[in-house]
Order: sequence, then C-alpha cells, then structure tokens
Amino acid sequence: MSRWLSSLLILSALSGAVKATPVIFDNDMAIDDWAALLYLLHHPDADVRAITISASGESRCEPALRNTMSLLDLPGSVPEIPVACGDDYPLEGYFVFPEAWRKDSDTLSGVQLPASERRASSQHAVEVIHQTLQASDEDVTIVATGPLTNIAQWLERYPDDVKRVEALIIMGGTVDAPGNIIVPNFTDGHPNTMAEWNIYIDPLAADRVLAADIPTTLVGLDVTNSVRVTDAVAKDFKAVVATDSARFWDQVLDNNDWFIASGEYYFWDTLAALIAVDPGLCRGSRDRLAVQYETTGEPWWPTSDKTMPARRWDGAARSHLLAKSAGVLVESTEYPAITVCRKTQPNTVFSLFRSTLNR
Repeated sequence: MSRWLSSLLILSALSGAVKATPVIFDNDMAIDDWAALLYLLHHPDADVRAITISASGESRCEPALRNTMSLLDLPGSVPEIPVACGDDYPLEGYFVFPEAWRKDSDTLSGVQLPASERRASSQHAVEVIHQTLQASDEDVTIVATGPLTNIAQWLERYPDDVKRVEALIIMGGTVDAPGNIIVPNFTDGHPNTMAEWNIYIDPLAADRVLAADIPTTLVGLDVTNSVRVTDAVAKDFKAVVATDSARFWDQVLDNNDWFIASGEYYFWDTLAALIAVDPGLCRGSRDRLAVQYETTGEPWWPTSDKTMPARRWDGAARSHLLAKSAGVLVESTEYPAITVCRKTQPNTVFSLFRSTLNR
C-alpha cells in the first residue's frame, strides 16, 4: 500500500468531523454489485440506508433478496436495512440478459453463504426509496448499478423527492467507447454495437432518468474500460485477504478465473460505488444525453423474453424495441447536463477496494 493511501485511510478513520454519506443502493445483484455492496458496507464514509433490487436486470427477485441479506451478514456489524424488489420487467420492451448470466447472478457464482435470518421488506422498491429519502435528515446519494426501472418509476411517482437527493451515480451507458452488448460465445451476431447492457435492457427508463432535473454522474464504459479485472488484480487481492467479506470475494474471483482470462471483466458497478464515496475518482465532461428506444415489429429474439406480460406497468401494450439502436446515448440540447466520467485512477481504485474490504 502506498504511503499516500495509508495516510488517507488513517485520516478517514480518525476524523470525526466527516459524516458518512447516506446511500441508497439500487442494483441487480450481479457479480460486480456484490463487490460494490461490500465496499459500501465496509467504508466508514458510506451509510447504506436501503438496498433496492432492479429485478429487470441480471438477478431475479427472490434469489437477489436472499443473496443480498447473506452479504449483509458478512461485515458482522451491519444494522437492519430495508431490502426490496422492484418490477420483474423493464418499462418497455422485452429485453433480458443472457440466461447463463442470470443463473450465475442468482447463485453467487457458486459461492455458498449461510442463509441469513434477515427478512426482506414486503414493499415495492419505489416505496422503499421514497420512504428512505423522506426519513433522512440530510440529502442522500443514490447509487444505481442495474437497469434504471426502479429509478424511473420512483421519479414518476414522487417527483418532489429529487430535492432530497445529493447525487445520482449511474453505472451505465457509453458515449465514445464501443458498446458491450456483443460478448463472444453469448451474444455473437447481435446487431447493437453502441449500447451498454444496463441501458439496453430498459432504455425507456434510462431516458426518463436522464431527462430528470437531478445531479447525475454517469459511470459508463468510457471510464470503466480502464479498470479491467486481471489475473494480477486477483492475485493482489488474494495476498491480503483478512475478513469474511474479502474471503467471499476471493472465492468469487477464483470461480470466475475464466471470466478474468476472457478479458471481458471490469469493475463496472464497483467503480460507481467508489465514485459515490470519493467523487474525485471521476474526471469527466458535462454532456446532455438522451437514450434511443425505437419500437419495431421485428424483434431480436436472442435477447428477448417471450414470456413477459403483454401489458406494461402502466397498463399500456408492451412493444418490441429495435435491438440495433436500443440504449444508444445521443446528444440532446433539451436534456439537462450531467457529468460523464472519462478518466479515473485504476491503481488507486483497486488499492482502495482491497484496503476497504479488509478493514
């Protein structure tokens, strides 16, 4: 660990003047969400007030709830936190993640954790977000690392809540970097070369969120491509494992050695969590962006779920979306400016993650 990083962690631990940032973590319980959640739970400057599951994303609702509560037990001193699911389907369209990815998310990559005695909230994720904001005596940061279905529905139902939000940190999208929808052996031949998965799954939700007047930071592929998880990153982490959370993550990395070897694994959601705690890790530009979601009568079936309800959450007929352009970000002068992260400090990111999980 560098002298600078050691000093930073010591100052953070000793300073009583810095109040922890209240955080709502909205995610889809995929591999990098597990790391992001544990980072937020271990970091002294983050105060996780609620966890909501974007069930339109990689993990399904019930396993996501179960896995979240088991992860909450790992640090050993986490108080009761409301954990709730949102809708199982995107606002519009029939897009889904590949089934193999969903199964891996549902099963924590095969890593076994003890069942938790915690109980999930019976309320909808939108209500939990609203109530958490209303109950807070200070502004809250929302970290959203899955499809933005819950966030869009919350904004529609409780627009006045935005006054209680300090920042919205989104992992999703790409402006200048290539898209990541095409993954060898999973989505070969897909027509979309410009979108990122979270935005692709529910582009209507993403468009409504980017149109909202809320302080937003986009942690997309433009910056996450710089934090690839390599064999060296995994070995450096294994060398310092000292806590239950770190032991869990080390097992996840072992079980995903094939993923690391593929060169396709990055600290997507985890980087968003780090930036939520330390905004200085994001250097970027101010951009005005909308999201494309053109309807079509010619579905792209390989990433579509034929069993989705024909009616959307609002009762309107569900339409198929044009796979080639869905989720693509485009400039729009009519939308508010947001911060798009372009650069970060990869070595610092991985060092902070290792140190924080091993507190």
